[in-house]
Amino acid sequence: MKKLILLAIIIFTLTIDTTAQNVTWDEFAERFFPDGEDGEDSGQGLYDDLLEMHQNPININLADRSDLLRLPFINEEQADSILSLIQRSGGMYSLGELYFVKNLNHNQIVFMPLFFYCKRIYNPDKHQDNSHNTLYYDENEKKLKTELSSTLGIPLYKREGFKKHDPEVLNKNPNKQYLGNNLSTTLRYRSSINNRLFWGLTAQKDEGEPFASKDNALYDSYSFYLSGKGHNAIKQWIVGDYKAHFGLGLTIGSSAPDAMNVLSAYNPHGQGFTAHTSTDEALFLRGGALSATFGKINIHTYASWRQLDATLSKDSISTIITNGYHRTPLEMSKRNNIDALQAGVAASLNLSQWSVSLQATHTHYDTPYITPTALYRKYYFQGKDFGNYSIYYNYYHNQLKLWGETATSLQGGIATQHRLLYSTSYKMKIVALHRFYSTHYLSTSTQSYKSGSRVQNEHGLLLGLNTYLRPELHLYIYGDYAHYPFTTYSSRQASNAFTTSMQLEYTCSNNCSILLRYKFRQRPQDNKQHTSDHKQQHSVKAQARYVIGIFTMTTAADLTLLSQPDKDNSSGWMLSHKTTCKPSKTMRLNIAAAWFHTDSYSEALRFYEPSLIYSTGSATCYYHGVRSSLSAVKKTGPLELALKYCVTHYTNRSSVGTDLRAYNGSTLQDIVVQGIVKF
Repeated sequence: MKKLILLAIIIFTLTIDTTAQNVTWDEFAERFFPDGEDGEDSGQGLYDDLLEMHQNPININLADRSDLLRLPFINEEQADSILSLIQRSGGMYSLGELYFVKNLNHNQIVFMPLFFYCKRIYNPDKHQDNSHNTLYYDENEKKLKTELSSTLGIPLYKREGFKKHDPEVLNKNPNKQYLGNNLSTTLRYRSSINNRLFWGLTAQKDEGEPFASKDNALYDSYSFYLSGKGHNAIKQWIVGDYKAHFGLGLTIGSSAPDAMNVLSAYNPHGQGFTAHTSTDEALFLRGGALSATFGKINIHTYASWRQLDATLSKDSISTIITNGYHRTPLEMSKRNNIDALQAGVAASLNLSQWSVSLQATHTHYDTPYITPTALYRKYYFQGKDFGNYSIYYNYYHNQLKLWGETATSLQGGIATQHRLLYSTSYKMKIVALHRFYSTHYLSTSTQSYKSGSRVQNEHGLLLGLNTYLRPELHLYIYGDYAHYPFTTYSSRQASNAFTTSMQLEYTCSNNCSILLRYKFRQRPQDNKQHTSDHKQQHSVKAQARYVIGIFTMTTAADLTLLSQPDKDNSSGWMLSHKTTCKPSKTMRLNIAAAWFHTDSYSEALRFYEPSLIYSTGSATCYYHGVRSSLSAVKKTGPLELALKYCVTHYTNRSSVGTDLRAYNGSTLQDIVVQGIVKF
């Protein structure tokens, strides 16, 4: 019997190892964040957190519950089942043993090697008991782990903002020329010890920003964090830059999921704090945070002080700027214009089947917001102080799960959201999401599910189904309706929005799969007579993924049809192909190409091409042309070198861009060079 069990483990090990070689980060990101292709918010904060975890995988035999719950597709029951398996077996020999966890499905197991590895080392000096149930620790985990990476972007063309002008011209218009060169560069440093102490530094200079000049100490922006897992009552602490997420994100959140995220993920974003590891220069806190546990009670507290970029008008805030650009004297003049002080606390009581939590956060700006003049801004920010307070609750019972949060703001508005998941097994999940965000609700840090641009002025319902019709046939389908009681940017009257999508995945074999997706979006947009109207967009995608030896290939066709008030109907299509070749474990080659044709920018299509790590792989394709890229990644010991060349050629344009971003030509070429060393 023991030999049979060992043979089964070996077979499962080979299965998971073979599959893991074919699943890359790009494929996971494209599947889990699919709505980036039409411009919707796909949860960039969650994307950054998962990417950082992918770059620093954890030995699953040393993982705790919080490590497993960082993955949005793993829920509490599944995390407990995995930990129970590890404890019972005295440690896993391979990730293939996850197939013994009954409530995990194939896709979840296939994705696990992107974030965890398995290593089991006997250490008789520390553990004298060599029985089967003794978990031995990987002594390599106790060593200092360090990663240092640098990425350099080199455009092979010159935009208008990089052309030199005479001093007389710049004296009249200093914003006619960028302050820095056309290179973009990012430096990342990460270190950890024993999966308990972590620290890192991120430095970035965008294209056009000065380097080591104009008050820039080398790079334009810096971000640093130091965090650790505590002992006994102290569970986690962070100093430096970090993100916070509590409840469903109605008071403070670090990602705004779209509908496909909600359908694909089986639990909301994990509660607590994560280090800020991306190059985003706006959506994070700077200060300190602490999480503690006292029996069944969890306490989280945090404080932040930082300076923000803002456009000021008569000593009042007109707009807080979040793009992080400091390329011209005008953009520099908006840098660090206001001080923001924020603090908050969350306390939760966790029992076996339910939990309840109270959250409170308060933000103070040293400069008041200007009184809005536009009608659609009537209920936007006014004053210096903003506070949010909420109660979050969830309940689990067999096949039923409920999450809910109800919040109020200092100005008196109310926001509430509830998510319901009914699951007979991993083969079928029914999801319902209801939200009501009043026109008076204001929050400086809210990031949660929404149909409009803000968590405000919206009442909606999403219904979705995630099911396996057959083991090889996976169906996602949802419909989302939203009502906007007050005027919006595009409509002066109360209006409605509707989105529906259906995605069908057919797995022909381990080496072949087919995907079909249809999406319909209707958004309010007044016509020239200022009466209520709407724009509609139909999108269709057909994709085939197949593996032949060392080659993983994806071929796709995209089509979009758009109708808008007072405009002719327009359309766009794209044919694309990408191939990943892995001639060895240390070498990877990628080639991608897309042929696109759209009537205007409104029908722009997103092409998710293979990318370098920490570098976005989404290209926006519009007008008529071709997009192609070639990249190579080579690992040599602790060093990883990567090079990417990409070109976009327009066949119906002699120039692209406007103002300082204008380029007098039809071909854009870029080179990205990256080096990563781990030791």
